[in-house]
Amino acid sequence: MHWKQPLKKVPSYVSAASSTSPIRRSVSCPRSISALAMQMQADKRPFTTKPSMHLSRSSLANRSHSLNRGSSTIKVSHTANPGSGEMQQGTREQEELLTKETLAIFSDMKIRYPGKTNEEADLIIDDITDNWKYHKSKVASYWLIKLDSVKQRKVLDIVKVSIRSVLKHIWRVSDVECLHLYRLFNRVFNRLLWSHGQGLWNCFCSSGSSWETIFSKSTEAVTADQLQCCQRIVELCKQCLLVVYKYSSDVRGTISGMNSDWDDTRYA
Repeated sequence: MHWKQPLKKVPSYVSAASSTSPIRRSVSCPRSISALAMQMQADKRPFTTKPSMHLSRSSLANRSHSLNRGSSTIKVSHTANPGSGEMQQGTREQEELLTKETLAIFSDMKIRYPGKTNEEADLIIDDITDNWKYHKSKVASYWLIKLDSVKQRKVLDIVKVSIRSVLKHIWRVSDVECLHLYRLFNRVFNRLLWSHGQGLWNCFCSSGSSWETIFSKSTEAVTADQLQCCQRIVELCKQCLLVVYKYSSDVRGTISGMNSDWDDTRYA
């Protein structure tokens, strides 16, 4: 089962390997973010490119019958009679299954670096983390000082837009805002942007307020799978920042134009 190409011509950000190898998914940086380093010193042109996502899910098709349930089934789960204990139990079980499916896909998602393979992108991220003592101050300056709040949000939107697309596909809904799970995710994204991005930066430090406090200080119950989904989103956001930071430093001084790889983000 493959994702259909969106009608609007925009780049894709979740990648999958060929059918003969294990499925791997990735999120990549849109050209608006990738051109960030080039544009910030020049004309500071506003972002206009919106990301989208492609997924190949052939190997996940048989994981659960929940993938084949129609949108009417999900709708029932949100409109069930509160007095029906049996219906509520069925709803909880269904949501647990769909949450597990969501977590499985999140776990396979990878951050893409334009023009490089997933393995090469992983090596770039590993190199930064292995030499964190050298990169730490540079990443901090880039994220906390160089990027304004709008550009910070654009970085996280790389992950957020892909997350929304996954939820639409797994949960069979047209509006993810109606999902309790997405509302949890949205709280996490907002927390990462807290205090001009300090929320995300704290995730790179051993000290500082953790994003998980938004749940520990709340009376709202969060399941283990829901928490793992949130943890994976945070990890993807961290990796996304590192890739955007690395790309901005790699293209510094090459204002002559965009690499053709940015215009060809189709997947195998």
